[in-house]
Order: sequence, then C-alpha cells, then structure tokens
Amino acid sequence: MRTRLFQYEYKAAGLVDIGSVRRSNQDEVILAPDQGLFAVSDGMGGLEDGGAASQYVKQALPMVAESGIGEMEKADPGQAAVRLNGLVQLISDRLYAQGNSPGYFRFGATVAGVLLHGTKAVFVCLGDSRGYLLPKYKKNPVQITEDMNIAGILVRLGEMTKEQAKDSPASSRLTAFVGMQSPAKPATYVVDVKPGDRILLCSDGLYGMVPEREMAQLMRSSKSQERICKNLIDAANAYGGRDNISAVCIRVM
Repeated sequence: MRTRLFQYEYKAAGLVDIGSVRRSNQDEVILAPDQGLFAVSDGMGGLEDGGAASQYVKQALPMVAESGIGEMEKADPGQAAVRLNGLVQLISDRLYAQGNSPGYFRFGATVAGVLLHGTKAVFVCLGDSRGYLLPKYKKNPVQITEDMNIAGILVRLGEMTKEQAKDSPASSRLTAFVGMQSPAKPATYVVDVKPGDRILLCSDGLYGMVPEREMAQLMRSSKSQERICKNLIDAANAYGGRDNISAVCIRVM
C-alpha cells in the first residue's frame, strides 16, 4: 500500500473477534489505507449504547479525516498531530451532544489510531485502547499511547506495575473516552518509523490477555498482516478471551 502522505510503502490489516466469554461484540477496526489512517475502537460495555459509540467512531473518523486530507498534505507531522487531535475531539464532542450529559452517559468508546505521515507515525488516543511500535531490531514493543484510566495514572506514578494494572479494578475506570463531557482531551504522539518497523493498535481484550513479549513474537510471525492479526487474536482467546478483541497490524516496508 502507499498513501500520498507517507514516504514508505506499507502493509496493513485489521481484525475483530468477539472473544470467548462475551455474548456481543462492541469492538471496531477502522481501515482507511488511502489516507494512511487506522484505528481501533472499543465500546464501553457498562453503558447503554457502548457498541453504538464504537460504530460511530468507525463511521465518523475516516469521514472527517477525508474532509481535512488537503490540510494534512500541507502540514508537517507536528501540525498533522494537532489536526488529528482536533478531529478526534470533534467526534467525541459530537457524540456527547447526541445523548450524554454531565449526570448521565449513554454513549462511550475508546479510540487508538495512527496516521502515517512523512517518515512519522502520528498516534492519537482517547481512552485505554493502545498503540504500540515494534522497531525492527527490538525484542519488545514500545507502548506509545498512555492508558487513560486510573490504573494508568497509578502506573505512571510508580504506585503500580503494568502487570498489576492488568488485573486491577482501576483499569476499568476510564478518565477519558469518546463521548466524555465536552471538550474532550485526546492525546497525540509523533514517533519516527523506519522500514522494518511494525505498528500494533489494539483494545484491552488483546493487551490485557497476552504478555507484551509474546505480542512482539506474534507481530513477526508471518509476512501476512491478516495472519498476524489472527495469531494475536488466537493467543488472546487461548489466554481466556475475557473481552472482545481488536487488532490492527501495520508493517513499514
């Protein structure tokens, strides 16, 4: 694949699975290869219409990004990050206006995405879905996004390890999400990418089940990005599959 925004060719795929326990799927993957834009969105199961929120993200994100693709072409990666942040904020604020209020939340979802721009990967996050970068010669993936939940705050303060956070009730207490009280505050991260690097976007149904070292091995398990997504999902289900599982895998060529 090639996009006019990104210097390198790349391969990408995405896959969603219901998991081994849940009776419905509220995860979505967003694939817009012509724009070099990819994302995962995880509907908040504790809300009335969490699944509808992730579907809204899937429909809205490529649409609003397409409307601004001309500006993205003229922007440097830092400026593109500002614009991408604004697009996610716009989507969240619109969702909030559709049915949420300060005392009542009907809709909610996470989003973790990446825009391939120049020689950079511009990550965006709102919630606790994650974006990883696996450099060509590294054994472990680097978590680029920060978890927007109570457990993530405790990990960053050094009061909890990432392993402890996986099983902590604090990991389900989001501090920000798509549909939060306006104005939303997404976070963006601009990182260098090189040929041979790999990118993974995933919901907590994947990273909450599979150890990161094993995720890295699976990210290199095939030349096919579709097969890698399937291998990652199979691993999450083998560990119990307690939640819906979504994965987007990208290899920079």
